[in-house]
Amino acid sequence: MSDFSKLQIAPKHLLILVLPVLVLTVSEFLLGTFGDTSVSVTGVQLDETSRLAELDARYKFLAALLFFGAVTITLTAIFTFELYARHTMRSICYTMCGVVGVIAASLMFSTFEPEWMPNSFESHYLLGDNLFRTALGAGELPGCAPGAALAQACNGEGAFFAMKYLLDRVNILTSLAAGAVITGMVLALAAPASTDLATPDGLVAEGRALQLAQDTAQRYLYCSGILLTTGMVLVLAWMTWPSALIADDTVRSAHEGLVNSVSLFRGVTYSVLILSYYMPVSLILRLRIERFKSAVEQAGSPELAADIEGFNINQIASLDALKSTLAIVSPILASAIGSFADLSFFG
Repeated sequence: MSDFSKLQIAPKHLLILVLPVLVLTVSEFLLGTFGDTSVSVTGVQLDETSRLAELDARYKFLAALLFFGAVTITLTAIFTFELYARHTMRSICYTMCGVVGVIAASLMFSTFEPEWMPNSFESHYLLGDNLFRTALGAGELPGCAPGAALAQACNGEGAFFAMKYLLDRVNILTSLAAGAVITGMVLALAAPASTDLATPDGLVAEGRALQLAQDTAQRYLYCSGILLTTGMVLVLAWMTWPSALIADDTVRSAHEGLVNSVSLFRGVTYSVLILSYYMPVSLILRLRIERFKSAVEQAGSPELAADIEGFNINQIASLDALKSTLAIVSPILASAIGSFADLSFFG
């Protein structure tokens, strides 16, 4: 494919990337300001079968983490291939600047954790840091045995160290994949490097680009749903890790209720996150499609726009609209299902 036929993203469209960062900022502000990041679960007594229960929860967490890691790598690879195959070098440079910004913002929330930021992003502060340290601290790790590779870093924290160690590293993959699916959605707005709608060739090129844009937007919407749903499963596996170890039924039930509430908030946040970049792209694409339809009518070639529709509120009851809606709310559904399924499908 020659360079003139490749796609070019307008820098102004990359400003949409600011919206997901804003959603994350608002979410963390709400939790850090109106939530309680210093919860202390009093009277924690571990069940006599706590060793087995901890291992059961640990393996479910590892299964969720492995699956999520595979999803993040796959989605990042898809985005990278499409970016280099379809876009001009200038478009690639603009896009990489935007991706780096999204990744940096995401890592700031999950890994860098500057002093001014509340602890709300790390859910164990919302669910009782002392409970996590007590319940998971008793877990033994081969990697933490004397002379093992992680013996120095473990510092006697047991499985709590495993949770922190693995999550800090998977957060890097999370940030890469989030940057990929968000930016991939925005790249649906890319257009051929030079298109003149007043010429037949220009109309054909724009028609092909719009058809590709529709497919791209829909594909990255589904990818977003997959990423954030599997991410929600990982979050649930993380947050429920110590619950089964609590001996007192009343304390355990209350803690499980708190886990369900926090997971619901996370699920809603992820769904709003999807909306923050899907809706602007859909609406801008719709305006571009209307402009294209007007051009083909004037040229007397309406057949060029026959399969190009884009987001249409009048077709909200259609099957495609239903699938799009399910993709958007999938993190909420995952949090709701996980609240009573107890992640048994990983067992």
